[in-house]
Amino acid sequence: MAFYTARFLLPDLIVRGVDSALDLRVELDGAAVVPSALTLSVYRPDGSALVSAVSVTPGSTSTSTIAAATTTAESLGDDWRVEWTATISGSVHVFKNEAALVRTKLWPVITDADLFARASGLDPSSSTSLTSVSTYQSYRDEAWIELQHRVISEGQRPYLVMSPTALREAHLYLSLALVFEDLATRLNDAYEMRASSFRRHYEAAWSRLTFRYDADEDGNAGNEDRRRASRGTVWLSGGRPRWAR
Repeated sequence: MAFYTARFLLPDLIVRGVDSALDLRVELDGAAVVPSALTLSVYRPDGSALVSAVSVTPGSTSTSTIAAATTTAESLGDDWRVEWTATISGSVHVFKNEAALVRTKLWPVITDADLFARASGLDPSSSTSLTSVSTYQSYRDEAWIELQHRVISEGQRPYLVMSPTALREAHLYLSLALVFEDLATRLNDAYEMRASSFRRHYEAAWSRLTFRYDADEDGNAGNEDRRRASRGTVWLSGGRPRWAR
């Protein structure tokens, strides 16, 4: 039996009233698998279909766009579901991912320049650059994904965070930890000490993290919506169902 992997990095977010692209990448043995046929369905929390078995052109990464007009009148919230039905080598496979209909997405606020400010040796323009890497986008992306998963694991939804800069410090140190952990495996074990130091800074940043949170999904965050992200904290979300279950 072949165990195909659908590479879902996070729950799918569909922005209400905006064209929203949904992607599917299927892999086996380290390579992309292109289905011979592919459809997409999107289901509301009550199980009814917003989009039902829409044909999608298969590719190494297949993309289908939910039109803005399709979601304009829909209610915001989680518990949505995305289903891809793919025909691969003559067999039908259904790949599911949880989803949410959102007002906006949460975006990161750091760039490579912020990494260089803490570790100048990463700057490729430096005469003492530690590596030949020209950009650290992939590390920052992975750190951002890990951060969002940690927020979800605490029972909250990242797209309701109203102060993205509050995540800056945690994102910065986690990105640096990932960079130096990789350097330790590829170049020199001595980088492990730097990696461990940045990990500790990341955990400390997370433990003191506070941010504004739109608990009632009205697009604003009042004083009652301040939340603290720390290990062991149970967050409440205004009576709404918890996303992480």
